[in-house]
Amino acid sequence: MKAKIYIAQYDYYILFVYMLLMFIGLYMQLNISSVRTSMSFFYRQFTWFGLSLLSLWIAFKFVNLNKIRNYTFFFLIITILLLILVLILGENVKGAVRSIRIWKINIQPSLIARIVLILYFAHFLDKKQRLIPKSHPKGFLRNFNALIVMPLIIFILILLEKHFSPLIISGLTLISILLLAKIRYSTILLIIGILFISIVLILELGPKYRSERMQIYSKYSLFNKAMNEESEYHGTNDYQIKEGLISLSSGKMFGTSPQRGTGKHYFLPEAKTDYVFAIIGEEFGFLGALFVLGLYVFLFIRSIISSYHKEDLYLKLAGIGLGMNIFFNAMVNIGVAMAAIPSTGVTLPFISYGGTSLLVNSFTIGLLLNISATRQKF
Repeated sequence: MKAKIYIAQYDYYILFVYMLLMFIGLYMQLNISSVRTSMSFFYRQFTWFGLSLLSLWIAFKFVNLNKIRNYTFFFLIITILLLILVLILGENVKGAVRSIRIWKINIQPSLIARIVLILYFAHFLDKKQRLIPKSHPKGFLRNFNALIVMPLIIFILILLEKHFSPLIISGLTLISILLLAKIRYSTILLIIGILFISIVLILELGPKYRSERMQIYSKYSLFNKAMNEESEYHGTNDYQIKEGLISLSSGKMFGTSPQRGTGKHYFLPEAKTDYVFAIIGEEFGFLGALFVLGLYVFLFIRSIISSYHKEDLYLKLAGIGLGMNIFFNAMVNIGVAMAAIPSTGVTLPFISYGGTSLLVNSFTIGLLLNISATRQKF
């Protein structure tokens, strides 16, 4: 009789923090929806909450990472096709085309692309592990050129969707994976230099709204204020960031309480998505905001602890990369709310309203639990 394998142990801390963030998100959507004209967003979020738990369970119990790694390239091609499909059939929302509607569900392939790229990098670096010592710029170009070509195709497609934030999050994550894999520093520094020049060119030569966002950021940035630098921006598109900062500063140490919060009363149009952290800061104060930030930091630390000592380089890089993806996502959203970085459309994982992001991020947590698991035969 063939022995069965069961999961004897896994990182309970990751699951606990995930559930805590999910319940905070559910409460915040109820809190915001309760003062608006319709509760439909909360009902949808509750539905996605249930589907996300199912997504986590499937990734945790049924996905065999060592088997699916052989299909990583196939997943990459499907992701590229979905990104192309978005450009052809996607819905234009506020000048950007980021999602495609399939079976009455809006799917955002850029979120999926970030996960697939992490698994692809982990698989490719593990497969070419013996060549890593020769990963100086010329050797990297010769032996690891697929790690340049495939992300470049995906990044260009996402850029054409006018969605800049996934490039920042994914770029930071993938560079971190290269560092963990011990790719030569000279190669990594060259990549960072090229990316920096590319970002400057995109901002300077790209659509006008990007340079305008930089001017708005310059006007409200905490760093610029500390250096007494003044912005020349005098437009009217700074409403969101201005109201977000008002909400955050109103919370002070202990918050105004949910009953007295004003930002969610349509003062912040994107309160349920991009600026939900500002509402948390207003109603629960500095301590409440710090608690939420601490949960993301703790989740990030646990993902490193559960993955770093894996003997399998693929699982090690995949686990840490997936943890970084969520962490950088959260930091970008929080940074925007605090005017620490320029405004960009990215949600707060597990807390912001959104179906695809909730499903994909929950699937990611399922994979992290899967990687952390100890299996035994009986």
